[in-house]
Formats: sequence, C-alpha cells, structure tokens
Amino acid sequence: MLGRLARYLRIMGYDTMYPNLGISDTELMEISRKEERILLSRDKQLCGRYKKSIFIDSDKIDEQIKQVTTIEKPMRELLFSRCAVCNGILVKGADNCREEYDPRKKESVYHCPDCGKCFWEGTHSQNILTKLESLKVYDEIKGE
Repeated sequence: MLGRLARYLRIMGYDTMYPNLGISDTELMEISRKEERILLSRDKQLCGRYKKSIFIDSDKIDEQIKQVTTIEKPMRELLFSRCAVCNGILVKGADNCREEYDPRKKESVYHCPDCGKCFWEGTHSQNILTKLESLKVYDEIKGE
C-alpha cells in the first residue's frame, strides 16, 4: 500500500519497517507497539484502532512525503544512510557487495551488510535529492 513511500523514507534516513502482505492488522499493531513505531497507513479504520498512527491522505508520492516530513522532520545528515530495500544501515565500501557495481564509482560505493545491495552516487541519487529539495523537505531545518 505504501511501498514507494517506505523506500523514500528509508532513503531520507527514517527507520522504516515495511511488512509482508500476509500480516494481519492486529499483528501490525502489535509489532508497532512493541518496537515503538509510528504506523503509517491509508486504512482509516486501522489508524483509528492504533493511537500512534498517521493516516496518509493521498495516493500521490509527493504529497505523502510532504505529509510525513511535516509531522516528523527528517535529518539531512541521515540522507542515504539506510538501505532502500531492507532498511539496513549502509556501510562505506564495496567489500561485501553481493551484486555488481560500476567500478568507476568504487570510491563512493556503500553496501548493506543485511541484504548485500550496493549503492553509489549517481544520476539516480541526484534525482532523488532534486525531488526532495523541490518538495522543500529540508528547507525548514537548514542552519540547525
């Protein structure tokens, strides 16, 4: 339901769990309670049942990002610090990458020790940064 938003939140450095499709609402609320998480959902009934939840109004990714970042401000220094796939914390270097990466980017490669995914600075990361800046995600926290 909010998989794309989860990826963006991870890219921005938010600790973001994205559950399997087979998980029940009750299990989801229990995990959220146990791990002290804020539950994001497009399901009004679910949000009504869990106190620490945020109902995501829109189905448009830009509006979703703006809604979440207005409520929970991101820290710019955490940008690109988490794996967009599994939420692991990225580590500098390509030593344990389980996939091919552009060898010309070796100096800027980060990998996820949990899933082995490699990331490096390139057009895609610049496009993400441009998008977040156009949404003014970081404007209010400049200079802090």
